[in-house]
Amino acid sequence: MLKENILFSKTSNEKYYLQLYKIFKSEINAGKLSEGSKLPSVRQTAMKYKVNMNTVLQSYNLLEQNGFIEKIPGKGCFIKKSSDFTLDTKVHPILETFRYGQERIGDIVNFSNGTPTAEYFPIETYKKLSEQVISEYGGELFEYQNVQGMESLRVVLSEELEKDDIFVTEDDILITSGTQQALDIVLNIFHSKTGLTIALSDPTYPNALNLFTNACKVKGFDLKSDGWDMEEFEKFLKTEKVNLVYEVFNYQNPTGIKWSEEKKKKLLELAVKYDFYIIEDDTFSEYYYEEERPSTLKSFDKVGHERVIYIRTYSKTLMPGIGIALMITPRSFMEKAILVKYSLDPTTSGLNQKILEYFIKDGYLEEHASNMRNVFKEKYYYMLNLLREVPYLQIMHVPTGGFFIWVLLAEHIDGEKFYKNCRERGVAVLPGSVFYNDKRAECKIRLTFVSGELEEIKKGIEVIKDILINCKH
Repeated sequence: MLKENILFSKTSNEKYYLQLYKIFKSEINAGKLSEGSKLPSVRQTAMKYKVNMNTVLQSYNLLEQNGFIEKIPGKGCFIKKSSDFTLDTKVHPILETFRYGQERIGDIVNFSNGTPTAEYFPIETYKKLSEQVISEYGGELFEYQNVQGMESLRVVLSEELEKDDIFVTEDDILITSGTQQALDIVLNIFHSKTGLTIALSDPTYPNALNLFTNACKVKGFDLKSDGWDMEEFEKFLKTEKVNLVYEVFNYQNPTGIKWSEEKKKKLLELAVKYDFYIIEDDTFSEYYYEEERPSTLKSFDKVGHERVIYIRTYSKTLMPGIGIALMITPRSFMEKAILVKYSLDPTTSGLNQKILEYFIKDGYLEEHASNMRNVFKEKYYYMLNLLREVPYLQIMHVPTGGFFIWVLLAEHIDGEKFYKNCRERGVAVLPGSVFYNDKRAECKIRLTFVSGELEEIKKGIEVIKDILINCKH
C-alpha cells in the first residue's frame, strides 16, 4: 500500500503532480502495487495526500501516458502488466522530432519540426526590450503575477484582437504558458464523472489528440477541402452527445486546410442548437500567402451567447521560449478557468508578459510577423513546386497558408519502409499515422518547410524523389 500523508516538498522545483507521479511509479516498479490492481479514485487520492483533484488527475494522466496504468471508462484506473509499458509505435516519430528540437544535427534535413528555427527569433529586439522593462519595473517582474495575467498586457491584447474583429475586454482574456496549458484548463473546466466526448478532425494535431485521448472519448470526422461534412456531423449530433469540438480552422495541422466561412458559421449554429462548445486553436492565421488574413471562428461568435473558447499562442510568431498564449472563454467560465490555471501553474513569467506587451505596443510584433510571412511564403512556393515534380506522390490539398504540406504516397509504396528510408538518408518526416486516433495512414506524410533553408529543402525533396523512384513496385 502507498504511504499515508506523504509530505510534499514545498522547496522542490517539481510540481506536486510530478512528485505524486514518482510516488506511484516507484511503488509500481517495486511491486507494491500489483498488476491488474485498481488505483484509488481521484477523490480518495486527493484526500489521502492532501492535494487537489487536478493534481491527482495530472499524475494519473502521466502514469497512463507512460504506460503504468490504463483507464477503463466506468471502472477506474488499473495497473498495467509490465509487458504493456511500451508506447504505441505510432508515436515514436513524434518522440524523434522532440529529440531534434531546434538543433541542426549533422546533415539532417528536418521536414518534421513545425517550429521556426532560432535564426528567425527576434533576439535583438527581445534583448533590447528585456533591458528596458527590467530598468522600468525591476524586481516586481519576477514576483508571482496576477493568475489571469498582467492587466496591462491583457488591455493591449484586447486592442490587438480588434484587428481580427474579435471584440473582448481585458476581463475576457486569460494568459497561459502555451496552447497545451490552455487545453488542460478546458478539460478541467469540463471534467465530468460521466465522461466527455470531444469531436475533432481526422487527421488532427497530435499533441492535442494525445491529450484528449487520455482524458475523454474522441470522435473523429473526415476533413474535406473546406471543413467537415456538416450534414454528417449534425446526423451524429442527433443521436450522440458532444461536449466539445476542437479544431485549427485556419491552415489546419497537418493538412493546411482552411474552413469556409459558411461552414464556420454553420458549426456555431449547431453549437447553440445541440449545446456544445468549440475550442478554436488559432495558431497559423498569421501566416497567409495567397490572400488576406482569414476570418477566425471567434469573430462570428455572438456576444452574450458565446460558444467559442479561443486560443492564440505566440510561440510560432515570436519564439517558443516566450511561453505565452492567450485564451478567451465565455464569461461564465472565466472564474473557474482562473482557479484551474492556479492549480496547474500559479503564475506566468512577468518578464515575458511585459516584453510581449511592448512587442505589440511598439509595433515590433507586426513588423516581425510580416517579415516571417514573406520568408515562409518563399519557402512554401519553393517546396510546393519541387513536390509537383516528384513521381508517386500527390499533394492532397494545396494550402494557402500555414506551415505544412500534406501528401499521399502511391498505393504501391510501403509507407513504413518509406519513412525508415528517409530517416536512414537524413530526412526527417512525420508519417500520417500520428495524426489519427483510430486508424493508420502510413501512406500520408506531413512535410513542413519552415525549418530549413532553400538548399536544404531542395536536398530533402531530391532524397524523397530518389527513394520513391527506386522503390520496388
